[in-house]
Amino acid sequence: MTLERRGIPTATFVTHVFSDYARGLCRMQGMEALPIVVIPHPVASRPLDELRQKVRGVHGELRAALTGKQ
Repeated sequence: MTLERRGIPTATFVTHVFSDYARGLCRMQGMEALPIVVIPHPVASRPLDELRQKVRGVHGELRAALTGKQ
């Protein structure tokens, strides 16, 4: 949030289990527009190839969060 407040684009990755919590934190901080990229749960102790696949699935959202473009 500090970087976003300074004008530096960020994207926060969370798994779907934590997405409501993350959005609630953003609302509490007055940053409803903070980009949150949601990937499938779980990520802990998952093989690297599986994690790459999850991130590839949200590549467009990540790019839009960082550049403002789809």
